[in-house]
This record gives sequence, C-alpha cells and structure tokens, in this order.
Amino acid sequence: MSLKARLRIAVLALVTVVVLAMSALYLYDFAQMVFKNASERADVIAKQVTGNLPPLLNNEINTRKVHPESPEEWKTAWTHIIRTDPAIRAMLQRTLAGAELVVDILITDDQGKVLAAANPSQVGKTLLPPPRDFRQIQQGFWLANLWDLMTRREDYFTTSPIGVENTQVLCNVTVIIRSVLVRHDVQPAFNNLALAFSAALFIAIFLGSVLPNLILDPLQRVGQNIDLIRAGQFDAAVLRARHEASEFAAVQSKLSQLGEQFRGAKQDVLELRSNMDQLLQRLEEAVLLFDTSGRLVMAGEAAERLLGKKREEMIGHSMEEVFPGNTTLGGVIESAVRGRQSIREQPLTIARDRGGNIRLLVGVQVLQKDSGIEQMGTLITLRDAESRRQLELQLDISSRLAAISRLTGGVAHEIKNPLNAIALHLEVLRGKLDQDQPEVEVITREIKRLDNVVKTFLNFNRPIELHAQPIDLNQVVEQVVALVSVDAQSKGIGIESSLQPRLWINGDADLLKQAILNVVNNGLESMQEGGTLAILTAWDGDECQLTIADNGAGIAPDIKDRIFHLYFTTKEQGSGIGLATTFRLVQLHSGTIDFVSEQGKGTTFRFRFPGIPDYQLEATSATSSF
Repeated sequence: MSLKARLRIAVLALVTVVVLAMSALYLYDFAQMVFKNASERADVIAKQVTGNLPPLLNNEINTRKVHPESPEEWKTAWTHIIRTDPAIRAMLQRTLAGAELVVDILITDDQGKVLAAANPSQVGKTLLPPPRDFRQIQQGFWLANLWDLMTRREDYFTTSPIGVENTQVLCNVTVIIRSVLVRHDVQPAFNNLALAFSAALFIAIFLGSVLPNLILDPLQRVGQNIDLIRAGQFDAAVLRARHEASEFAAVQSKLSQLGEQFRGAKQDVLELRSNMDQLLQRLEEAVLLFDTSGRLVMAGEAAERLLGKKREEMIGHSMEEVFPGNTTLGGVIESAVRGRQSIREQPLTIARDRGGNIRLLVGVQVLQKDSGIEQMGTLITLRDAESRRQLELQLDISSRLAAISRLTGGVAHEIKNPLNAIALHLEVLRGKLDQDQPEVEVITREIKRLDNVVKTFLNFNRPIELHAQPIDLNQVVEQVVALVSVDAQSKGIGIESSLQPRLWINGDADLLKQAILNVVNNGLESMQEGGTLAILTAWDGDECQLTIADNGAGIAPDIKDRIFHLYFTTKEQGSGIGLATTFRLVQLHSGTIDFVSEQGKGTTFRFRFPGIPDYQLEATSATSSF
C-alpha cells in the first residue's frame, strides 16, 4: 500500500475516531441528563402523592371513626378508603394533569394490585411481574440504557412506598413514565449527532483527499527525480511547485547536485567497464571475474570458446554453477578459493560439453584488500595450452625466417656480383675456344642454377608492398577454387566448399590468393589417388577463420615443426619456399596459420584473420564516400 493511501486512511480513521469519541461523550452526557430528568420528575410526582395521601387517609379515618391498632388493621382501613374515596382519585388526576412524561399514577398494595389510579380503567388490575424500578435502570450502563430506550415498547415505572410511622409499608405509589415521550426528547439529539457525524465524515474524506497531495506531492517529485537519476536522464528535472516548502526545495537542490555527481561517477564506471571489456576481448586467455558473493560479473569472449558456454548464460551465476565441484577444473578452483591460495598456470585436461578434451593452463588469484583479511573477489584465468605451444612455435619459425632472411640477403648480394663476373669471363673464354667443350657447358649450367637460387633469395627477402583494403574473404577463396578446379578434376579430386557470408577482413587480395593457393596446391598434390578437398569459412569470435582440409598422406610427426622453414621440402622437384611464403604473407595480414595432421588420414590448415564487423564496415564505407 502506498504512503498516500495510508495517509488518507489515517486521516479518515483519526477524524472518525475523534468524532465517535466526541459523539459517545455527548451521548453519555445527554443520556444521563435525560434519564436523570425523567427520574427526578417521577420522584417529584411520587413525593406529591406520598405527601398528600396520608393526610387524606387520616382525615377519612377520623371522619369514619375507625380506630385501627395493629398494622393489619391499618392496612385494611387504608385499602378500603383508597378504593372507595373519590377524593383520592381526584387528587391523583390533578397531580397527573400537571406532570410531564407521566402517563398514569397508581396506588397498589404490597401484592401489586391497583387500588386507585388516575386512569379508572387500571383499578383492580395486578402489576405482574412486578415492574423494575426506573431508578435501578438509570444506574445501569448508559449505552445499554440508551439502546433499551430506542428499542423499548414498554413504559418505565418508579415506585415509592407509604407506611405508618415508617414501620411497615401499607401501599405503594407507582408512577408510569411513557418511554415514547422520553425517546421523543432524545430523538433531536440523535438527529443532530448524525448530522454532525456525516459532516465530520465528509470533512475527513475531503482532508484525506487533499492533505496527502499537499504533503506527499513534494516527496513524489523527489521520487521522480530519483527515478530519472536512476534511469540516467540527468537533464530531465522535475520543476518545483510554486508554494513548495523551503525544506523540500533544499532537498531538491541537494538531489540535483547528487545527480550530477552520480552522472559523473556513472560515466567513469561505464568507461572503465568498456575499457575492461575491450581488454578482456583482446586477450587470448579467458578471464573470469567473480565478486565477493561468488557471482560472475565479467568474462572475456575467450571463455566462450574454452568452456563451450555463452557469456550471457554464465554472467550472474555462482562459481559452483560455472565450475561444478564434481569436475577436475571445479575441484582445483574450489580448493584454491577455500584455502585462499593463488595458483598460476597449472596444467589441466578437461572434457568439453560438445565432446573432446582440451588442455588448459589454469590460474586462480584471490583478490584481497590491503589488510589481507577481507576478500574482494576471485580472478580466474584459463589459457589454451595447445594454442600457446603453437604460438611459441610460430614465434620460433618467425625468428628463424627473420634470421635466414638477414643471412641470405647478405649472402645473395655478396654472391651475385662474383657470379656475374664469372659468367662474363666464361663467355669470353668460350669465344676463344675453337670448339665447344662439355666442361664449359657444365660450368655455364651450374652458374645459371646458382644465379636462380640467388634471385630466389633476393625475391623472398625483398619487402612486400601491402595494399590493404576491406575485402570479402569468400571472394578470394572462390577465385582460388576457380583456378584449381580443372587440375583437381583431372586428378579425380572433389572440392567441397562451405562459405559463411559477410566475412570481411582488411587485406591485399592478390597476396592472400597466393598464400591460400600454396596450401591448396599442397593439398591437391598430397592426394595421389584422389579424394576430397574441403574448404570452409566461418566467424570464430571476432576473427574470420578459413579451414582447408585434405585426406591425403598427411605430414610425418618428425617434420611438423619444419614445414614453414624456408627451403624445406619433401617433394623431389619442390623449392621449399611455398609454405614459408604463405606464413610470411599471413603474418603481414596480422593473421595466424596452424595445422593438424595424421598420417594416412590427411592434413587440416587453419587461417585466422582479424574480422571487420558490419557496423565498422558501414562506418568505413560512409567515411570513404565523402
């Protein structure tokens, strides 16, 4: 229930309770007054009768010369006189005529039988059961008396005894008070009270509708400002009301200042988070950050590739859900976190959900504050051990190629000039000979072969001019397939391609075509008895991946580390520079190339190049159009 609704109910309940309390007090005083007034009037009538009756009776006794001695004789004499004396009935009628609220006056014996009455029709009747005295009713609970008055149909009675010398009661004077008349006196008060209660209830409803708005509208505007700040709409301020209290105005001003500070802090946090996300995305290793409660708050894209789960499915889940304790990886991480002991690059082999095993280097770092007691979170890093080994291998190959390039470049320059001089003098020598000599022909042929080797050195070491621009990798692949399709068909080799659309990279189409063609030709040459060459392209995270797989003879394990070396070849007529050139061209495109091979089953090469997302490609196109 809202605060405004509770305030309305409180105002209505408070006014209602106050009105009810005041009404009850008023009814109490009024009921007491009405009953007291009726009782006093009845007592006055009864006293008049009890004061006038004994002299009349005594006078009649003296007139009749009756001399009663015992109480029973007095009772018999009084009973006879009351029944027969018209003066007593006249006295009762005169007394009744001047009385309000009283409808009859009775004189009864001790058995309740009416001896005389202002109304002659009541004489001879018996009051059974004996009526409850009005004075006793008046002493009861006022609310019950009031309810009895409003629902009562019978009249009230009040009785006063009469005796001789206050020794024995000979008869009773009963005054009958009409309840309808008493109720008639009370009815105007009830009507006024009901009118006042209705007016008070209307006022309560009005105040309940108006006061909460007057009191809570400023709070509502404060709440709206807080909602706007929470939603990031810092400039959409709620205007202050014209007659708003200064206290609320001060709160609004401080809230605006707080909103400005919150905006700056939020921008800093968003920028920091964006930088961290970009950093995590660029890292080759998977980085997962858990908070103090053990919930995953950040994860790099590499985690999807290594764990086989999407980041959206992992963010917000506990460490036990991401790394179950019943697994090898989960057990290592749980043990390190429980013991607050960091581990670095511990090798583990885990099974993927999609099948197969992967070897990882696991790192766990428990983040703690300066005191070393309170834990801030947990940082877990996962690295593909095989990718690391391949990276080290590629770096080793790159360094060897660089060393060979420097060496061969210098040697080629040193050899080329002497070779030219030797070739020139050999031609001079041939001109001086009378006939051709076989030895001269051998020397000439070997000099030409050596010259070709030197030119190959120089061509390989010559700097390559890269004309990079956004290109579709699929188009380059299709062009390569078109070049080799005739040769493949002649050898009984089928080419199967599966190309995912919109694979844009930044590169030189001609150089990439040369690099891919070298691998494709090697695959075709490895399938001497026919087979299938599979070419696939797909997105892999933010990279474009090209896979070329053959089912040829495969590569022997002892030469896998040397296939990218310059001049290394297993072919009889091979030059040994094809894969070295491919490796160099891929590196120029900021890409990587690796392979897996099994003898008798074939070889699979994988190219990876940084991809261009659609939004970045559109932005580049829009910029170039200007």
